[in-house]
Amino acid sequence: MNAFLTELGRNLVGRWATALTLPAAVFVAVTMVAAVLGHSHALDVALLRSHVMTVSTGPALAWAAAGFLAATAVVCLAVTALGDVVIATWGATGTGLGRPFTALRRRRWQRAVAKADTAVKAVLAGPDDRQARLRARHAVLRRDAISEIEPTCPTWAGDRLRAVADRVRRSTGLDLTATWPRLWLVLPDATRAEVATSQERCASAARTPMWALACLAVGAFWWPALVPGLWLSLMSRRRIRRSVGVYADLVESSVDLHSRDVANQLGFELTGQLTPEIGAQVTAAFQKTRHAPH
Repeated sequence: MNAFLTELGRNLVGRWATALTLPAAVFVAVTMVAAVLGHSHALDVALLRSHVMTVSTGPALAWAAAGFLAATAVVCLAVTALGDVVIATWGATGTGLGRPFTALRRRRWQRAVAKADTAVKAVLAGPDDRQARLRARHAVLRRDAISEIEPTCPTWAGDRLRAVADRVRRSTGLDLTATWPRLWLVLPDATRAEVATSQERCASAARTPMWALACLAVGAFWWPALVPGLWLSLMSRRRIRRSVGVYADLVESSVDLHSRDVANQLGFELTGQLTPEIGAQVTAAFQKTRHAPH
């Protein structure tokens, strides 16, 4: 899984600038306004206008512009680095600092599994009851909202991506960590472009909680900044779930549609479906082992 997870941290310079320069510039502007007005004059437009006029003429303008550009660049770099930290947590295991979070998620998931199993058994054992079917469906959705598999990561995103690797291994015998770099080379251009776009959306979503924290920090000195900070805090979880979910589906779909192409490139010449037995041999070839793993 780490092979395609690390792709989320890669940004081309042009795309990085396009995605970050504008919000970074807005944040720097908000920070400058906060420094000028503070809590006591939070909405004093006249005071803000007077400060703007002070630095809008003479050498002060050049210094202000240079400082603004430098601050924007620093914010871009900082948010990019912190977003990469968020992405790294998606690939973290349930050990070390992540152990209590993983244990908490596992307990929640186990309770949800018990409720879902009870609800499904009630539907299977009893008469046809629309309300019972709805309760069972909602119970299953609540279980899957926590994790599609038993949690082994401190975050939902990590388990969502690991669920893909688990399904690929069980259905095709392929190890996704070894398969993904080879698969990427045989994907059609349109598919690669779609996956790359999804990767960028994941990276953008990973930066959302960082923007939220930054705005909340500025809000300690200028209360209007709390509004976007709270809004971004509420939106970040939904953005991450949506973008990671789409990315995971695209990765799994790429394996489903093009894993045979990889096997054929290795000389297996498949005419039918890629079976777990053949997939294990392909994985062994990827890993440069003599025999397929048992």
